[in-house]
Amino acid sequence: MRRREWLARLALVLVIVGLPVSVLGYQYILRPALATVRIIDIHAAVPEAGGFSPDTIRVAVGETVTLRFAAVDVTHGVAIGPGLGVDLGHIDPGMVKEVTLAFDHSGTFTYYCTTWCSPNHWRMRGVIEVRDTANPGALPTPQRDPVIEALATEGVDIDANVHRGEEDPAGTSMPALATAPSAARGAATLPTLNVPPELQNPDWRRAHTPARALELLAAANAGVDAARLVDAIAALWMSAVSLSELETTGTVYDQNCAACHGQVGGGDGPAATFTAERPAAFSDPAYMFTMRSDVLYAKIRRGGMGTDMPNFGTLFTAEETWALVRYLWALTFAPEAVQ
Repeated sequence: MRRREWLARLALVLVIVGLPVSVLGYQYILRPALATVRIIDIHAAVPEAGGFSPDTIRVAVGETVTLRFAAVDVTHGVAIGPGLGVDLGHIDPGMVKEVTLAFDHSGTFTYYCTTWCSPNHWRMRGVIEVRDTANPGALPTPQRDPVIEALATEGVDIDANVHRGEEDPAGTSMPALATAPSAARGAATLPTLNVPPELQNPDWRRAHTPARALELLAAANAGVDAARLVDAIAALWMSAVSLSELETTGTVYDQNCAACHGQVGGGDGPAATFTAERPAAFSDPAYMFTMRSDVLYAKIRRGGMGTDMPNFGTLFTAEETWALVRYLWALTFAPEAVQ
């Protein structure tokens, strides 16, 4: 009887201990040894516990690698950019998700956490350095951003709270209105107005504030109610935005911006109390009326100096950044389209 009991206990121990050991042995020893591509295991922990480990990976151009991400403490989300379209979604503690990649050119890419995991969540980033083996000493060429360069040439302070051009030194603010601006109402109003040519130019609108546009529109439409003019401005700023783009970009905003700026852009996200400065409220028309699209673009890509806002230029392509800027305007002028 004792012998049977001892054997039963031994079998139980073998199951409890042996099965996990076998699984781990296959995952971390046998499978990498048999794999035809290089497998790189990356552990994700909150930044206070080290963040991603390793946080730097070197890959050769043309080399196929499998990156396996494992969460070791709390739930993390993993995406890789810019321009790769890789989003592994949530990874719960003990779970492993993987992606197989091959890079056809040298450069620097970033893997980053997309789930708010700690007050220092934004620090969770790792770098993939893709080197050309034919020229191993060459470093990736830094990417120039013509938008940011143009702002520097113009002398624009990206971190200023209000942005005006030389033609508007005193500044024009949005008039006090009983209701918030509406792009939907403005779309019906626009055909009845005399719209100056520059306001119809998307490039002009990118480099000027809605406040400046309102000043020009009012001068061309004397006697028209201010509320109707503001709605028309909202319609102009939303004219290049599609619902499908808003849906796609909404996911990007939720993953990377909402924790600080709030789900609907109120500047009241769960991390807002941890930042050096209160996050901008994109749903506040009075604030957004003094902002320029090119400045919003630059702040996203470069980050906000002294505000704890990190740079996202290493995560998003230029066009993904512009899509995010258009989403911010939707929070201002068409909130019904993003809720």
